[in-house]
Amino acid sequence: MRKNILLGFFYLLCFGAQAQVVSLDETELSNLKNLVKNDNDAKKQWEVILKKADEALSSTPNPADTILSEGILQGDPRKTKTQKSLADMPKVYVLALAYKVTSDQKYLAKTIDFLSAWAKQNQPQGNPINDTNLDAIIFAYDLVKKDLDKDLILTINSWFLKVASEEIRTFNKSSSGKGTTYFNNWNSHRIKLVTEVAWAIGDVNLKDWSIKAYKTQIAKNLNVDGSSFDFDERDALHYHVYDVDPLMVAATIMQRDKKLAFDAYNYKAESGSSLNNSVAWLIPFFNGEKSHPEFVKSKVGFDKKRAENGEKGYIAGTLFKPNEARTSIALADFWDSKMLGYYQQQAKTNSNYPTWQFVLNKVKK
Repeated sequence: MRKNILLGFFYLLCFGAQAQVVSLDETELSNLKNLVKNDNDAKKQWEVILKKADEALSSTPNPADTILSEGILQGDPRKTKTQKSLADMPKVYVLALAYKVTSDQKYLAKTIDFLSAWAKQNQPQGNPINDTNLDAIIFAYDLVKKDLDKDLILTINSWFLKVASEEIRTFNKSSSGKGTTYFNNWNSHRIKLVTEVAWAIGDVNLKDWSIKAYKTQIAKNLNVDGSSFDFDERDALHYHVYDVDPLMVAATIMQRDKKLAFDAYNYKAESGSSLNNSVAWLIPFFNGEKSHPEFVKSKVGFDKKRAENGEKGYIAGTLFKPNEARTSIALADFWDSKMLGYYQQQAKTNSNYPTWQFVLNKVKK
């Protein structure tokens, strides 16, 4: 087993660093540089990224040994500590972008500080709700991996492999029990994480697992009418968004792998369910045609506990806020250009790049 892992890492060092499907390849980076230079709307978004990167230069990495968030109420010291550590994620993300666009070595040096600190200290437990924010650091690694030395690549790949392996371990454990975390929103986040790791480190077995798990999740979690298991269980569009967003991240990565030739966004299960359909189901709630009082019939006790704790948005009967679905619409813009119009109307903006995600979508298309 150990020999196979070492051989796998050797393969990664020699070949795996060539593909940048999770982040941006060299052509896309060139397109990005031109876009933020020549388009005022895109330039405004880039200036925000660069400002945050400059601010992050003076930051010290604060990696969490164990990320603790899921099932913990706001105000709990464990969650507060985790939130402070996770503030590292947007920092390493903007630092990596700043380096690749400007070629300024100071951004790479600080990116390496964050990557190294987290890879050496964090111990993943296989909880996808706790680990879902790691996608920012996976993106950062994928973006700069060609610029890292072999020892650091080995360290980071080992950490990422453990992240993915722990997720698969808890999936296997939950799928043999009576719970629902092997197909509810937990699994959407799990699939996102394993997919990101699989393509970032070039692991064929993880890629195969991701594709199979994605197809199964479309069939088990998403309904033919477009709604989701989590919407039914929690009576909350908040959790429908929590299902479709991570699946769209995974679908984007799969779609970008030209060798795969898998149209994940439009893939239909035998039942007729699809990610495309579940995003379309959400749009009337986003543009104001429909409204929904959240958590009124939730079957999950933790939702009531959060309401009693005074956490905004979890009090039963609170109307769904369309702003919560902005991430969904922005992610779906990668496939469907109509999403920009929906977003502009809801956000009351004329910008062609109302968020950074729209900039990324443009250079990836």
